[in-house]
Amino acid sequence: MQYDLIIIGAGPGGYTAAFEAQKYGLKVCVIDEKEAGGTCLNRGCIPTKTFVHTADLLRDVKGEHSALTAQASLNKEALLAKKENILSALRTGIEKGFKAGKTDFIHGHASVIDANHVRVNDEIHECRDLIIAAGSVPMILNVEGKDLEGVITSDDILENLPACSKMVIIGGGVIGCEMAGIYEAFGTEVTIIEALDRLLPNLDSEAGRSLALAFKKRGIAVHTNSFLKKIEKTENGLKAIYEEKGAEKEEECGLLLMAAGRRAVTDLFEQDPPVTERGRFVIDENCLTSIPHIYAIGDCAGTYPQLAHTAEAMGVNAVHAIIHDDFRRDLSLIPSGVYVSPETASVGLSEKEAQDAGFAAFTAKANTLSNARSLIATNERGFVKLTVEKETGRLLGCVMMMERATDLIHEAEVMISQKMSVKDALKLIHGHPTFSEVLLQALEAAEKKI
Repeated sequence: MQYDLIIIGAGPGGYTAAFEAQKYGLKVCVIDEKEAGGTCLNRGCIPTKTFVHTADLLRDVKGEHSALTAQASLNKEALLAKKENILSALRTGIEKGFKAGKTDFIHGHASVIDANHVRVNDEIHECRDLIIAAGSVPMILNVEGKDLEGVITSDDILENLPACSKMVIIGGGVIGCEMAGIYEAFGTEVTIIEALDRLLPNLDSEAGRSLALAFKKRGIAVHTNSFLKKIEKTENGLKAIYEEKGAEKEEECGLLLMAAGRRAVTDLFEQDPPVTERGRFVIDENCLTSIPHIYAIGDCAGTYPQLAHTAEAMGVNAVHAIIHDDFRRDLSLIPSGVYVSPETASVGLSEKEAQDAGFAAFTAKANTLSNARSLIATNERGFVKLTVEKETGRLLGCVMMMERATDLIHEAEVMISQKMSVKDALKLIHGHPTFSEVLLQALEAAEKKI
């Protein structure tokens, strides 16, 4: 079969690219070994947030400040059924979108013969352009005992939420912290072992330190600057042996979650593949690889954050490059969110990043303890911190740790993208009482410093 565009991968990058290409009349084929929606929908973002939502409700009802008296407990079967209903509805929506746009969706393993030919299910399909949106898979640390029963990945958790009385999580990034919050709320004793000096190492340092304090209050043990050395089988489960401050320590558990990052899928080529760097395809500003007519987007490409909305933006940009249109989504400003309690989100530059980029910058902060909605919703201490250019007062970045942070961060994103100054942003009226007033207070704190 001959197509204008073949897309390998039906995740957020792949299906968004397909829908964008449909608008311009391209004949499109999407190929994936698994279901529509990719990792994000089926084994990532959506099932995780389904579990997080239930964990937050349970934590709120059982919390010391709860005004509810009913006893609440987890109904695992109902939660898994809810998850499957959500995934099924979203998958169906994507598949209907393919059909509506006359996009062929082929289940099977794709291998790339060259820029214009793809093999799948022993058939060869021809295309003018090719987009690789193959995503990533959980990375397993190469340590002794990694193949023991009870060593699991996020895929295993999101499939059937295996139960245990104690869990050790290797990795304090987004996945590790979100899973820690889920299992803690469901009554499991949790220990996190992180090799770097703080949780959430890719975010502002204060966010990681503040989350560690919040976790400690809830009984989650956090060990930073700690390195997993090996895993051993015990009578009752597993034992993680790790090094911390030069000393060897051990932690017993029922399950050990490998959450040390994700590995890009790039092994799709029958001949010489495009150039890679640090395991991901090297791409230009149009998402074009080193081979003409082969584009790569999402987790397997570039140096951008491995996020679903990054992949979606890259998919749109690749299609517009293919049709020779100059519209591009701005990949220099990508918001990120962590669905822990309290939620954490960021966009733009931290103070250190701004200074490294040559800006004379300062930070201004407001905490949530004087915000009415935050006090009503939760007693967790949070904050909004802004990075501001000294000379112009222009907003350069924002990090939020508070209720609804993953939604509110987009207001800061618009301010930064429009190069608004603190003075400009203070002209906007924020409703009362709302969570967003913490951002207003941070702007007022910045104005005082200016």
